[in-house]
Amino acid sequence: MIQRLIGQLPFWARRDHPMLRHELNGETTKQSWQLRYGRALGVILIGAVLLLIGMLAATDLGNRAAGENIVESVTAVLYFPLLAIQVVLRIAAFSLTAGVVSEQMRLGNWDNLRVTEHGAELTLRTRWVSIFYRLRGLIGVVLGLRGVLIALVLYELTFFQGRHLDLFIVGITPEISLVVAVLLLSFLMTGSVLLPLTGIGFDASIGVLISTLVRQRTYSTLVQGLIILARIVVTGLLVYAAGSYLNNETSATDLGAWLLLFALGAVGDWGLAFLFLGRFGEIWALVPYGVFLGLALLIFALIQAAAADTILILAARLGQKRG
Repeated sequence: MIQRLIGQLPFWARRDHPMLRHELNGETTKQSWQLRYGRALGVILIGAVLLLIGMLAATDLGNRAAGENIVESVTAVLYFPLLAIQVVLRIAAFSLTAGVVSEQMRLGNWDNLRVTEHGAELTLRTRWVSIFYRLRGLIGVVLGLRGVLIALVLYELTFFQGRHLDLFIVGITPEISLVVAVLLLSFLMTGSVLLPLTGIGFDASIGVLISTLVRQRTYSTLVQGLIILARIVVTGLLVYAAGSYLNNETSATDLGAWLLLFALGAVGDWGLAFLFLGRFGEIWALVPYGVFLGLALLIFALIQAAAADTILILAARLGQKRG
């Protein structure tokens, strides 16, 4: 199966391609057992700290229960650790690609790559796809835990003798049948799996584009810092604003609420907040047409994937032409 999947990738995205193999060469270097065990211990400690933070956030520093049932408790505990990992992923995807051109220029390779047919283009493309290999551990954690949350959503559907979803669609705007509700919920689950991948690809493409436009190291570092800061601030503001609205601490128009929640899912937490059926069902009742948020996120993920590919093509052309 893995071989079949690899066979569908472009030649420059396959691990056996010479340029990608060279790009990933540092990862294949044999490491001492002390370093491997040290890294494993560090990952375990960081994971434990993140889970502790998630537990403290979910229980309001231990002053209340994390949730009314196991599903709500697990979802609440995992939210902020997963959100933190996702922010790190986006920053890493951008940072690891934003300096590729200046790096090749310092090594004295850029002019040779440009005069070689498709040399600069392949260099940029292999750096972009290498991000998915380099960050595969964190990507696996994000997708794995999202798989857990999706499994909990499916478990929630069995509540009230399998009539849990029927209760959520009563009185919502617009009125929909149970079959349509199941379909829209499946769109949400599909979009929640795609959004981390398309988000990483999009940020990596932006990094590649920045590397072709801003080549001086000082300016490149400044631009990277500003974009990373903007990413953190936007994510924080969206999580705070959406949380305040859902907790009835602030008000918004129907359209404003829908756009706020869509922005939260699309560029804030990649739909993470919606992977709890109890909360998502409340949104359906609270926000007109909120039931279509899952479909909107799936469409956004597909558009984001296309945008990432377009930006990568543009960056490759600029890199091949500019000296």
